[in-house]
Amino acid sequence: MRNSLLAFLPLAATLVSTTACQKAAGGENDFENGPATIRGEWWLAVVGGGITGVMQPVPASSDNRCVFGPDSTYTEYFNGKRTLTSTFYVANRPAYPGSPAVPMLAIKSDNTPSGQPYYRVQYITELTASELNLTTGGGCALNSAYVRTKAAGPATTP
Repeated sequence: MRNSLLAFLPLAATLVSTTACQKAAGGENDFENGPATIRGEWWLAVVGGGITGVMQPVPASSDNRCVFGPDSTYTEYFNGKRTLTSTFYVANRPAYPGSPAVPMLAIKSDNTPSGQPYYRVQYITELTASELNLTTGGGCALNSAYVRTKAAGPATTP
């Protein structure tokens, strides 16, 4: 029981720290248009979580980037090659039934065997002018930390 409680504390702290985020157009918690905007180009710097909870830096030789465009476009790049072009939105939603609303990032994808589109959902745990942290939530959450590379615009491809 004690181990279960200790495992729950980091998630509870994350949820408590993000519950104050209520989106107001152009306000400090407006993740699309506010002072700390998600728009722009981000490089994946740290990834991990899962069953071990271990976070590992992404090797500098691995170029994983994403671009959130001003018109809600989303583009992913892996080692200089575009792997996904789609759309995104940010909204406040409960991570779990009955929990307070937290900032949620939804990226439209059709990466399924049938090509049926769906939304890949992650929760924003931190967004500053230079840092974006995301989690899938849940018991074995996958977490990722991005750093801003430059202003919004298309990523360069070789």
